[in-house]
Amino acid sequence: MDIEDVGTDIDAPTRGSQIKDINKALVFPKKNIQKDQGHPLNFDGESKGSGTVPGTQKIYLKTYGCSHNVSDSEYMEGILSNYGYKMEKDPSKADLWLLNSCTVKDPSQAAFMHLVNKAKDLGTPCVVAGCVSQADQSIKGLEDVSVVGISQIDRVVEVVEQTLQGDTVKLLAKKSLPALDLPKIRKNRLIEIIPLSTGCLGSCTYCKTKHARGKLGSYSLDAIISRAQLAIKEGVSEIWLSSEDTGAYGIDIGTNIAILLRKLVEVLPDENVDGSGGVMLRVGMTNPPYILEHLEAVAQILNHPKVFAFLHVPVQAGSNRVLDAMRREYTVEEYRRVVDFIIAHVPGVTIQTDIICGFPNETEADFDQTMKLIQDHKLATTHISQFYPRPGTPAAKMTRINTQVVKNRSKRLTELFESFTPYVDMPGQCVKVWFGTELSDEGRNVGHTKGYVKVLVPKNDSLPGKSAWVRIKCVHRFHVEGDIEERTSPKLVEEDKGMQTSEKAGKQKITWSGTSALLAIAAIGGAWLVLYKRRGAK
Repeated sequence: MDIEDVGTDIDAPTRGSQIKDINKALVFPKKNIQKDQGHPLNFDGESKGSGTVPGTQKIYLKTYGCSHNVSDSEYMEGILSNYGYKMEKDPSKADLWLLNSCTVKDPSQAAFMHLVNKAKDLGTPCVVAGCVSQADQSIKGLEDVSVVGISQIDRVVEVVEQTLQGDTVKLLAKKSLPALDLPKIRKNRLIEIIPLSTGCLGSCTYCKTKHARGKLGSYSLDAIISRAQLAIKEGVSEIWLSSEDTGAYGIDIGTNIAILLRKLVEVLPDENVDGSGGVMLRVGMTNPPYILEHLEAVAQILNHPKVFAFLHVPVQAGSNRVLDAMRREYTVEEYRRVVDFIIAHVPGVTIQTDIICGFPNETEADFDQTMKLIQDHKLATTHISQFYPRPGTPAAKMTRINTQVVKNRSKRLTELFESFTPYVDMPGQCVKVWFGTELSDEGRNVGHTKGYVKVLVPKNDSLPGKSAWVRIKCVHRFHVEGDIEERTSPKLVEEDKGMQTSEKAGKQKITWSGTSALLAIAAIGGAWLVLYKRRGAK
């Protein structure tokens, strides 16, 4: 999920501040007067000018990056609101800006730094969070800005209080994971994002996120299940699992993703006859190496009627030589095995992948292999980006390819990808669609089929949080359109009763049956794959 707009343009004078290091504990001196545009503040929270009592100011929160970052922002907003702070959508009316950053790509970091500099120009107190400030603590432009580390978001109130009183606070020490039961205000009231872990087991040469989030640290099964149950009680209709690598979940605490998914689907409620009350689960991004051990179990879960048949599996390149240079720890053949298995065993599934065009030393022959890989699978969704060297990563020291060559490769791959017609068989089909709060630019309701196909229907205020049957009338490259069908028809009543799925013409229907057999297959298949990998098979 990318949220990368850059905010407003307003000019004002800058201001100075005093730096405090509170990595171990915040220190509140009894008397330490600061200046706030001419009005002195003391540390007991009472202003001698126009200031106000801590916990009553307005905070502007801006988030960049992935769903994990969105979840972190939701927690920070919940904690701040619980303390009394008011969240302000208009940055020009806010007393402080809280900016949650992403370090994956240059554009998102540049947009973030633009907003940091704008806050300085305005003289507005600013606190930054996220991967940019955590990964590079000496980054130019953040020397005089307060920072709350990614494992310190539960202490955001302390940092905000100190910053509003004129100090620059740095709270970056690594500690145990923030609890999942902290106060939270969802960006989307119907979607609960649950982080399964932080960090990963990889060491990709181009990635800066590892510098920020570190090694894999998984939340316990009980903590995740409890968070899901709380979100269900609070009325969400979707639960999204977020992680830097879903497939690696639990390796550090003696469990695994298959066990977690089975436990999660057990607590998902059934929907009512009008399509309300149900909760759909969306599985997060996974790299090939660790999901190989759980393919049977993951396929089983994706076939469950309360789980979207969707999986994000980044490949990044179709050449083993390039994957080695990226230090991705899998081969193209292993990636193909994951995708081919899921497609074969989960009818109607949507698999999403990522490609980096123009990685250092990528040859034309390497890129041709990437083009062939994308052509072979014709996936409905692929994120295509050009290589951006991230400072401090091994890839930043590698010999770069000519910019025009990189742009040309990205253009060719994009044209190939956009030529696919994944939804051509859907017109005339009646499919079940789950709707959230999203509206299209034209004001139509946006929902997703079980196979995560994006569906637009005429505006209906009763749809958010419910499922409905939709007759597809036309298709486009990235979405389809249709009209709501009455649920009272005998056929649709029977479909609802059986919790079956029907996504595309010619696709067989899958019901939640044969569970015990599949679990047995999962155990045998997982053990065989582990043995296969240990013997060095590729």
